[in-house]
Amino acid sequence: MSDSGGDPADGASGGTDAGGVEYGEVAVTLAAVLALVVAAALLPAAGLGSGGGGGDGAAGTAGTATTTPGGTPGDAATGTPEGGSSGDSTTAAPLGGGSPSGVSLSNPPERTAIGSPRPSGAPLAQTPQFVVEAPRNAYWRQTAYSRYTGSAWERSPRWQPMSEGVPDDGRTATGGRMDYEVTLLVPSSSLPTAWRPERVTVPNRSVGVEASTLGGVRTDGSLPAGTTYRARSATPPRSPAALRAAGTDYPPELERRYTQVPAATPRRVGAFTADLTAGAETPYDTAVIVRDWLRTKPYSLNASHEPGEPIADQFVFEMERGYCQYYATSMVVMLRTQGVPARYVVGYAPGERVGENRYLVTADRGHAWVEVYFPEVGWVRFDPTGTGRLPVRNPQPPYDISLNRSAVAGARVAVSVEKNGTPVVGAPVFVDDERVGWTDARGRVTTTLPYDATVTVTARPPDGVTKYDDGTTAASRTTGGTAPVDAARRPGSTGRLAAARPPAGLGQRETPANASSRTYRSDTNVTLSVRGRPVAGGGVTVVAAIRDVPFRGATVTVDGERVGETGANGTAGVSLSGVAPGTHTLRVRRDAVSARTTLRVLEPGEGDSAERAGPDPIAVAVDAPLGLPLPGGPATVTTTRNGSPVRSTVRVDGRTAGRTDANGSLSVTLPVAGSAAVVARGPAGTTDRATVAGLYRNAALLGGVLAALGAVGWWLRRRGVTPRGGARTLATALSTLSARAVAACIRAAELLGAAGRALRRGLRWLAGLPARVATRGLAALAALDPRRLWRWLAGLLARRGSGATGGSDGARGGGEPSATAAGDGAPSTLRSSWREFVALVAPPGARTRTPGEIARYAVDRGLPERPVRILTEAYRDAEYGRLAPDEERLARVREAVAALRAAARGEEP
Repeated sequence: MSDSGGDPADGASGGTDAGGVEYGEVAVTLAAVLALVVAAALLPAAGLGSGGGGGDGAAGTAGTATTTPGGTPGDAATGTPEGGSSGDSTTAAPLGGGSPSGVSLSNPPERTAIGSPRPSGAPLAQTPQFVVEAPRNAYWRQTAYSRYTGSAWERSPRWQPMSEGVPDDGRTATGGRMDYEVTLLVPSSSLPTAWRPERVTVPNRSVGVEASTLGGVRTDGSLPAGTTYRARSATPPRSPAALRAAGTDYPPELERRYTQVPAATPRRVGAFTADLTAGAETPYDTAVIVRDWLRTKPYSLNASHEPGEPIADQFVFEMERGYCQYYATSMVVMLRTQGVPARYVVGYAPGERVGENRYLVTADRGHAWVEVYFPEVGWVRFDPTGTGRLPVRNPQPPYDISLNRSAVAGARVAVSVEKNGTPVVGAPVFVDDERVGWTDARGRVTTTLPYDATVTVTARPPDGVTKYDDGTTAASRTTGGTAPVDAARRPGSTGRLAAARPPAGLGQRETPANASSRTYRSDTNVTLSVRGRPVAGGGVTVVAAIRDVPFRGATVTVDGERVGETGANGTAGVSLSGVAPGTHTLRVRRDAVSARTTLRVLEPGEGDSAERAGPDPIAVAVDAPLGLPLPGGPATVTTTRNGSPVRSTVRVDGRTAGRTDANGSLSVTLPVAGSAAVVARGPAGTTDRATVAGLYRNAALLGGVLAALGAVGWWLRRRGVTPRGGARTLATALSTLSARAVAACIRAAELLGAAGRALRRGLRWLAGLPARVATRGLAALAALDPRRLWRWLAGLLARRGSGATGGSDGARGGGEPSATAAGDGAPSTLRSSWREFVALVAPPGARTRTPGEIARYAVDRGLPERPVRILTEAYRDAEYGRLAPDEERLARVREAVAALRAAARGEEP
């Protein structure tokens, strides 16, 4: 049995049947084992087995994140390159203790700090720790921690000889068992095991073996390198149905211990978690939602926190990225605020497969994760750590480099780096000699293409430049230069390093500096248009785009004088207050890309009404057969003006497709791409644009329909259904449906008749209502005592008056601000402003995003930063109870919302 349904199985075994074993294969295997034993004997002597920081090891490791199908809690099998506390090797924790440095296999301490207040700059050491022979890979657990202090984890387990059984602080049902052997490659008294250990046997019973209530296993004396111990572990059931049905009947002492959070933990952690998991029906659903939300945060070893402040609160609300200690700590604290027992666990992530059923675990596999308790099931593992890891092996060039779309200047693209069809993880990627980042677990990095006619993308080996590099390119290190580069290229950047660019040309090629490069020709044809009537003293809007990509950050000039700059949507408002009537040159330019057109500025009141209105705009429409545009498929472009056909020149994805005929129509072939931009230019320079999206999606849909029809035909043919028999069956079915439809119509007519009769009875009752009111109502009014009515009204007014002056709205939960001196309507005004802002931005997954994430999303989409910051800060201050808004702040909020509304419409605020 495997350790868990979620641990990675490295595919089917690559071995052969016993009868087919070659003697050469046996010899190679024996040689590899001998080399491993010799390496284990030499490593401690070389000083590589200590628990200090990184050393000269390789850059790091990465596992492939694999989520168990069906949503089971066997989480991503993450080869997370994280270690523990730096410092003296005699006291260093294997993980969870501080900076993410290389670690040694030693007993975890009773108290371990979380993360580091300083970013780490040292590479990770890949020192071998132990080798496992097991049916499946697994997480190799050392211990768990129960008490959270805000900056550290503490434990106080009870130990007992393993011969007396394994103590457990919560009943664990057995889902399966796994037998395995572990060979230590460094001396140790800590014995990693798969969860949950049932038996551990050391050779010759040379030392005593103890087990703790937290699942740790240790010996009373250090075992030398080369020692092999055998173990058996049980795994709890991992079926989502079983975990959802486990309920919340926790043992009281266990619930008290594992839902503890420090009093200093800000209330906003619990409020945010409650809102995030509002739709969860069981603790299992709560754990899955929290885990998946944390995984959206980018992974990085170069992360740190502010000392003295609760770490979970910082990671949830303030930190942009982190490593496993931050993820695991935050998930435990978030679950505990919702009353779900959880604990912080340390050990090693699954090892690297080095043979059939054989896995090597190195120091950079040190990891932290979470265990959640389910009644009658036990402790179940959840791993919330996000992606972004470095590879275990560093494949060397040549690489296959590709983009996810056609090259367009200023376009946002994903660069993919592969080696023999496998993603290369952790490879530094350069665009025109400027480093834009490192490939993630999928071998991708996202960047914005520069505004050049040709773009060269270069990928270097992961060990050529690491995440801990000093910020210089390989070229600058070779020449002794120190020119810094940004970790990611920012839109609008025009800086270039002085390193020589590769020769122009398309295709893949090998560079002399142990790297691979590919040069693309970018589309730099700018479509430039002017909206509005250009009248002296007035203003117009300049619109610039390259295909479907807005021309951002371009300088706008009129007769060489700068008058503005295009924003995130490629538009710029231009004032004509200082421009004289006449003909002028309008130009937009950024880096090597530019475009210009003639701008005729009119006298105020010049021309008749038709001229003042300008030429009527044209409209372009794209139709495809069956209304389903496909990549490479046919389409018809139609251009009209005021509903009448008009001749226009049509361009598809920047290429001229032809000119529409007298009927305003042109047959075109769509490109083989995910979308296509169709631009039509009509008389008087009027233009219109249409984007045909979802081409690949439509192709997949059509393919699915054809495949389904083929499967139905095959199924019918297998069952002997002939076309003639099928026709008879269809005719019978249609006859039956027709008879049933007629019966349904008759029944509907009967129901309508009954409804009509009921309506007539109701009308007769209403007709007699005035008479009944006149007789019975007047009699009741005559019997009414005016004094009793007066006392009832006075009491009602008194109660309403006392309720209106009854202080703050203390009943509100979830950290919402109460009404203060700013007025009872202040919070609702602020929340309505925030809701309008969120609706304006429309971020994906808005319900699970923090205010800070929504604000960053808005700025990335081109909204002005200052009003976004004003609105976000006011909302967060009020939402989490720090500062109620006063009238002055509400006025700033209203101004910010108005500015954002105007920016979204492309207007000047």
